[in-house]
Amino acid sequence: MTMDVIKLFCSMKFIILISILEPKKNQTNKIMKKNLLNLMMLAVASMLTSQAFSQMRYIDKMFASVQKTTNVEYDSNISVNLLYGQTLPGPFAALTTSPLYTAKLLCDIYQPTGDVATARPLIILLHTGSYLPTILNQQTTGSKNDSATVEMANQFALRGYVVAAINYRLGWNPQTLVQEQATQQLLQATYRGLQDARNAVRFFRMNASTYKIDTSKIIVGGQGTGGYISLGLGSVSTIADIETNPKFLLTDRITPMVPTAAFGNWLGIGGSPTLNIQNNASVSSNVHMTFNFGGAMGDTTWMKPTSLPVVSLQTTKDPFAPYNVGNVIVPTTGTIVIPNAAGASKVIRIANQMGINAKLNSMLYVDPVSARALMVNPGVNNIFGFESSFPFESAPWEFWDRPSVRAITAINYRGFPFLPANGRNADSLSMLTNPFMAQARGTAYCDTIARYIAPRIAVQMDLTGNVMLNAFSIISPTPGANINIRDTAGPVVISWGAAKVTGAQPGSTTYYVSLDTITGNFNTPLYGPVAVVDTTALVLTQKFLFDHFSNVAVGQSIFLKLRISVKNGYYGKNSNTDHPVILSKKGTTTSLGDVDFSSSLTVYPNPATANIKVSMDPGKSAINQLIIMDITGREVGRMDDLNTHSQNISLSGLGSGIYFMNVKTVSGAFATKRFIVQ
Repeated sequence: MTMDVIKLFCSMKFIILISILEPKKNQTNKIMKKNLLNLMMLAVASMLTSQAFSQMRYIDKMFASVQKTTNVEYDSNISVNLLYGQTLPGPFAALTTSPLYTAKLLCDIYQPTGDVATARPLIILLHTGSYLPTILNQQTTGSKNDSATVEMANQFALRGYVVAAINYRLGWNPQTLVQEQATQQLLQATYRGLQDARNAVRFFRMNASTYKIDTSKIIVGGQGTGGYISLGLGSVSTIADIETNPKFLLTDRITPMVPTAAFGNWLGIGGSPTLNIQNNASVSSNVHMTFNFGGAMGDTTWMKPTSLPVVSLQTTKDPFAPYNVGNVIVPTTGTIVIPNAAGASKVIRIANQMGINAKLNSMLYVDPVSARALMVNPGVNNIFGFESSFPFESAPWEFWDRPSVRAITAINYRGFPFLPANGRNADSLSMLTNPFMAQARGTAYCDTIARYIAPRIAVQMDLTGNVMLNAFSIISPTPGANINIRDTAGPVVISWGAAKVTGAQPGSTTYYVSLDTITGNFNTPLYGPVAVVDTTALVLTQKFLFDHFSNVAVGQSIFLKLRISVKNGYYGKNSNTDHPVILSKKGTTTSLGDVDFSSSLTVYPNPATANIKVSMDPGKSAINQLIIMDITGREVGRMDDLNTHSQNISLSGLGSGIYFMNVKTVSGAFATKRFIVQ
């Protein structure tokens, strides 16, 4: 037990002591103390179960270091020539004569050092930068070498993934102030990036054995501008998405801004060879999931039930892309390029409602990062809205070395340092929307992003291993059951199926039992949540429930619903359904038939194997009836009309487990003992 857990137990003892010494002022104080103790018990259970697991590959950092292979060429394709129309000396003048050129597309590949796995998920990571080279775009980002891109690649590789940080085609005219021109050029740039990502998938599918990739588990993630690409990749799937959406037509309302006949389709196939070089068309470019931190989706009409599962993270005050619905703005000019685009909040809500994220939503995420995300968007999974006190923060995960950036006066383009660039200006402009920038802060944000995304990838890609939780149902009481409660020691058995998978470690799975009103949401249940570890049943006495529901009068019934939840430090699940139950409060102990003789009943041996002996004290009424119930409340044995103080019983046919011996005497009194069969 860690020191933190010991301190927590000490705190609990202090609270319990105060509860004993302080007079009961009113029912409100009683409820408040009960809820506080419940919270403390949940905290202890959470800490214990989180320690019961060793680190999990694909969720936690499992490796000490990462092996990086740089500048691997995954494709080449037609790109916009930023030197077109400029005047360059001597032999370099040839670089300026054509508006297009064939660009080599490079990537850096990150793999965990010393990994022996032979089939690993692949994450293709897309950088930000507004489709222009770093510094020239008046930003400190713009390539696979960006600090945040490198950090994110390392974060995922340390967890066991293969990560490819790719460069994609750049180029457009950022100085245009005509919205239609800006929109058209940005759409075409995004479209080329989408095709490049698909061709990267083809490259790695063809080289899967070299890089030890499981081609059934490919994820594309994008940062900022790369987020536009990943969101488009996960949703664009028809010609109509590109060519008939009114938002993306020229002013004649007929001509598409991205004609697929010229550019090829969204998979990178077809088109004019002067605009798109089709490579390895017979190789699948299928992707299985996307994520983005920053960026937006051009239009939510792209989304369909067949779209790819998606996880989104974004600052809620992003000045360039809407968090919900709004305009996409070019950072350099302030020009609106996409009206009514959709940010993380809108995209994820639609994806959840459409069932696109159904598998992701089959689990509850109980890690601290997910808990924090739910504080921003209560009840909405798969979205993390980063809040900031600064009104225009766009990408707090970005960081850079300010002196180095400010010293840049030219950038290397197509192998030559021809393009003048103002590093001092780019640094100053980037600081405007990232005023608290620091490496430690940026890496902390990257760590948070990876910790939020990785457990969801693990669920979607079936990588959860022994922290997986199976769906389970409540067994007892049955739906609509009427539970009579008296001021007696008779048992009330609540039981459920096992959610723990084979191989899960002992002590790792905690179930929580709660009762609430029929219309309640279990945020503040009437009873519970009560935690039980690695056990699929909770046995209460009628007297406990009788006393707990002290505000219910004798003779009254209350309608409740029962929920069982399970957590293991990584994930959680609720029972398949919440069972409605009726608690009926009966009279207190007044008649001989209500007398409890349990203290006078002996069951021996306990634990038992083949036989068991049941005895009632000689001074008490003789045993008339014996009923054996299993942990689910099911009757598994019965003997009637005995009239004896001692009875031997064969346990033949009973499997190992917990059972209850319910005895009724000749006088009508009752007794109950729990016993174990080994």
